[in-house]
Amino acid sequence: MIKARPAFLLLCAALIPVLILATVMGWFVVQERQEAAIGAVQDRAGLLANAVRRDLDTQIQLLSLVAESPRLDLPVSRSSFAETARRLKARAPQWEQIRVSNAQGEIVLSFPPLAASASREVVDRESHERVVRSGNGLVGNIVIGSGGKAAFPIRVPIQRNDQTKAVLSAVIRPEMVAKILVDSGLPEGWSAWVTDSQDRLVAATVTSNLEARPAAEFAVAIEGERFSLFNGSSFQTAGASLEGTPWMVRVGLPSADFERPAKQAILLLSSACVVIVLLCALAAILFYRELRARTSELESMANWQRMDALGKLTGQAAHDFNNLLMVFQSGVEGIERRRNDEERVTRLLGHMREGLTRGKTITRRLLSFARRSNQGAEHIELQAKFEEMSPLLRQALNDSILLEIDLPSDLWAIHADPVGLEIAMINLLTNSREAMADGGSVTVSARNIPEGSFEDKRVQGPVVAITVVDTGSGIAFADLERMFEPFFSTKANGGPGLGLTQVHGFASSSGGVVKAASLPGRGSAITLLLPKSNARTPVDENSSHPDLPRCVLVVDDTPASLESARLTLDGLVADVITARSGAEALNLVQSRAGIEAVISDIMMPGMSGIELAEDIARIRPGLPVVLMTGYSDKLEAGAAVSRPVIMKPFGTKDLAAALLAAKPEAPDLTNVVHLGQLPRS
Repeated sequence: MIKARPAFLLLCAALIPVLILATVMGWFVVQERQEAAIGAVQDRAGLLANAVRRDLDTQIQLLSLVAESPRLDLPVSRSSFAETARRLKARAPQWEQIRVSNAQGEIVLSFPPLAASASREVVDRESHERVVRSGNGLVGNIVIGSGGKAAFPIRVPIQRNDQTKAVLSAVIRPEMVAKILVDSGLPEGWSAWVTDSQDRLVAATVTSNLEARPAAEFAVAIEGERFSLFNGSSFQTAGASLEGTPWMVRVGLPSADFERPAKQAILLLSSACVVIVLLCALAAILFYRELRARTSELESMANWQRMDALGKLTGQAAHDFNNLLMVFQSGVEGIERRRNDEERVTRLLGHMREGLTRGKTITRRLLSFARRSNQGAEHIELQAKFEEMSPLLRQALNDSILLEIDLPSDLWAIHADPVGLEIAMINLLTNSREAMADGGSVTVSARNIPEGSFEDKRVQGPVVAITVVDTGSGIAFADLERMFEPFFSTKANGGPGLGLTQVHGFASSSGGVVKAASLPGRGSAITLLLPKSNARTPVDENSSHPDLPRCVLVVDDTPASLESARLTLDGLVADVITARSGAEALNLVQSRAGIEAVISDIMMPGMSGIELAEDIARIRPGLPVVLMTGYSDKLEAGAAVSRPVIMKPFGTKDLAAALLAAKPEAPDLTNVVHLGQLPRS
């Protein structure tokens, strides 16, 4: 059975698309059959319209010959008219009456004669007036005559000397048109009817006694071309106009016959769907079992590969940290051996401080694998930052390119990731270098832009514009909009262009934008617009600050970390209180007076530091809270935190700056304030 499972799975995979294709093809066949039926009905309607039109034309031509006869020269004698009309009725027995009316619509002659009490006015006056105006023969509308019977006239003008002197009319019963419809050879069960210009029923194949009544009393449109007749029957219809007349013939196919293919298609589709579902279920079961079998075979190999990758990563991290631990171990042992050798102790402490900085860098790189937020953003003084980056930026160019950095003395600080800024500047200079194969110059400048001075709606608040201008080959206008797209490149070797994509991503994550302008052959200018920093200037760790709190509560569930935080605050604030859980800290805040600030770890069992900060905000609004962490999954997921966050390990200067930033009057707090890379005095 295990060996047959792949064969059954393959069979199901082959049958399912075949059934789906057959079902779709069957559905299209049904659609074509219905379209063919509609076409047949349309053809029938056209044939019937032509047949009725030919018969009416014959009547009009015969009547026109009579109108041109000298016997109807005015004034017409009654005896001569009666003799002529008698002969016409013999040739056209369907003519019920033959009449002559003057231009005003008054009947002057009639055969058979009108009763003494009958009206002398033409009933269908509209068609009479049209004949007088146009001088052409036509078919009138069906009306109810004075005798209560339905009839319609055909009228031709009696013209002499190109002037219409009178109108000759023949009144015809609708049975003549009904006979044409019945004798047309419609398939059994089909129906047809004729309506005039006023949408009244002229004749139909179904006896209804509704002639000259509104067509809606005979047939009502249900949906589209589907009509329901007065007797309850339903038809799918098509209409055709009688050429040269306002009449229309409508032919209907019984709805049951029209819908039969659709019902067959639905039955076919339902049956096919059931079979397909069963086959899909069987295929899913077989696939699941096959997948489990394959997964179990590959699981050991996958686990080994994961462990190998993890081992390489942890091995590299262990190697780096062991080097750092060696620095600290030798430093501790050296201090223990020669405590009184101040010069040696100072040198060892310097090595240990450098090791601490490298450890922070390693940790930061490790965390970047899982980072999804802008946690690395911090307060950056651009003059100092560019002075620090200057050698690195010059290395990104070559000896044939002159670099000039022009920053004003009153340039604002920005809030961004310093590492991201370094990479972005290196990418911009690298891009300029590739555009200046024969050498040139690059100028890096910056300026302050107040709020509201920039038209781009994506820029909110005051920003600092950092512009890189080169004298290279420039960028084509068509490429300006695409230059920041991933993998878009104009390099001759076809290499991917990811540098400018990183610049765009850095600007967006920092809350800013990047703009580009260029003159082909003259050079290009790329501008980074980064938000102004509103953070306070860090305090000197060796000096007191009047705004620092006097009593601080430190909360951490790890004793060593709690003691380290307490020692960091020692000498910075007057009184330090500690708590080992969020619940204990909350009780202290409620019961003990004089607490002016709280520093809490984020990752704690029971109540996290974020939850503790929210509870403190409810019971003591305005009490500053600083959060500290080595890693927080909530922060990395982009959780909004309105308190400053400092990354472990941190120093006295970092903690002092965070306490100042946490004060209620501090403007524009950001979600995450990373203070681990502040410059040291």
